[in-house]
Amino acid sequence: MSQAEINVYVREHPDVYEQIAEIVTEDRKRTQLAYYQLANPMARRVHETLAREVAIVGGNRSSKPDSMMAELAIRMTGHVPMSLQATYPREKLAALPIRARVVCNSLTDTLEPVIKPKLRWDQWNGVGDPDEGRGHWGWIPQHVLKGGTWEKAYSEKYRTLHANVDNYWVGADGQTCSVRGTSTCQFLSYDQDLSAFSGSSMHWVGHDELPPSDIYRENRLRTLDVRGRIYTAFTPPDEIGMSRADVSWFYEEIYEAGRKGVPGFETIILHTERNSILDAKAIAELMATLTDEQREVRLHGNFLHLSGVIYSLFTQGDAVWCFRCQKRVVPINGTCVTCKGDDIETFTHVVEPHPIPTNWPIVMVIDPHPRKKDAIGWFAVTPSDDIVMVAEAEADGTASDVRRVIDDVEDRHRLLVRKRLMDPNIATETNDKLGRGWTIRKAYDDAGIRCDLANDEINAGIQNVNELLKPDRATRHPRLRVFSTCQRFIKGMRTWSWDEWTRTGDKEPKEKVRDKAKDFPDLVRYLANDKPSYRKYALGAQIVRGPVRERHVPLMTGARG
Repeated sequence: MSQAEINVYVREHPDVYEQIAEIVTEDRKRTQLAYYQLANPMARRVHETLAREVAIVGGNRSSKPDSMMAELAIRMTGHVPMSLQATYPREKLAALPIRARVVCNSLTDTLEPVIKPKLRWDQWNGVGDPDEGRGHWGWIPQHVLKGGTWEKAYSEKYRTLHANVDNYWVGADGQTCSVRGTSTCQFLSYDQDLSAFSGSSMHWVGHDELPPSDIYRENRLRTLDVRGRIYTAFTPPDEIGMSRADVSWFYEEIYEAGRKGVPGFETIILHTERNSILDAKAIAELMATLTDEQREVRLHGNFLHLSGVIYSLFTQGDAVWCFRCQKRVVPINGTCVTCKGDDIETFTHVVEPHPIPTNWPIVMVIDPHPRKKDAIGWFAVTPSDDIVMVAEAEADGTASDVRRVIDDVEDRHRLLVRKRLMDPNIATETNDKLGRGWTIRKAYDDAGIRCDLANDEINAGIQNVNELLKPDRATRHPRLRVFSTCQRFIKGMRTWSWDEWTRTGDKEPKEKVRDKAKDFPDLVRYLANDKPSYRKYALGAQIVRGPVRERHVPLMTGARG
């Protein structure tokens, strides 16, 4: 019976209220999976995604392992909770029964006190007692356990759980289909030898906390022939070097692929404050004891290994800015945890592409390289002097080859360029073998790419860009926004970092930037150093085409610089 049917029956038979309540309470305990409700609404994609490699990244107590273990219970038993009946992809149940694997940090410190209680039907998980508290019983229903009891279904020797499948559904052709069998799930830990992770194919693998890269890859091999799925649920470490595994490999290979929408990957972000089981007052008290960096990690699952990035304020997803504190914050109940004020605003730097008005001047910035591809970006300047990056490109070969790439981008996007800027360091490099007086700038001039030399001041440029990244009090959004199609630029902004940045230890952070991932972020630094303004480019700027400088013509003519 559904909850609505139970309510109707009780209203019609009030004399059986206590009896029904007792039956429902016991039924919820023995078949908690049927009554499953999302503790964190952000976790819905854990169950709905069809990706083969899923990263569930979030703050502490954000329901990461809980959601993952509920997904395991569905996959092992074939029983879809009432709350997911309308949205759960049934094709994920086509392989029933399944072979599954759960890997955690420790068999004694994690498996016994944390993982197993989330699966055992007779174990309570949550805040308070089962009658009045907030939480749930273990997800594997009693009636599917092989032998009818946990003790019979779970092998202590082999650390393997057996759950029966007795599932049926009506297909698109109206025929009733049924599956019977026994699913198995083995439990391993990261401190075991790599050879323990070989063996038969796996339809489902779950990592509780970040695995070492060699174990992840071994588990990935186990899923290939049956097209199995891998889930990884963890909070990034808030101390450099505190993780069992290198954080960077997972960030680059899995997390970023999921954020970019690479087929087969999905990244799901969970915030601690969205967990309905937790008390908001307790979360606020916890936040008050953490630094800003720790809040981002412990509550939102941000990666601290990226804290050395130069433009740490740049965000691809939603963040919250406090105008009173003038910094990014983690709010609780709509207020800043630092100043307790409500003058806050959600912001992001990455936006979906939208039409650019023809009266917005365009500035092209290029960072040429003789031994690798040139980095090129196009920026629109709004009447309020905001900047929108609308396009990017990479090009190699001769100056003429680069010119063809530039022309293609500007033709496709119908960009009327008012000014072109070039990295001054590379632009003035000479090569007497190619001719007396030859420079890269002259080669580009001859090809029709006439550029002014940019100001390469690093420290002032970084400060100028950081000012553009801050949300403006008047407009409530940052002065720099980037089209989501500019993926090279976005990656560079999120990863360009200071050299040998250290969070703790004897060494002070160096005031020297790394060369890696520097090319595309340099484009906006050159532009910021040029003091961009609408009036400057729309009314007074010069554009260049070919070897002769020309004053720009009015926008309505459609001429391109």
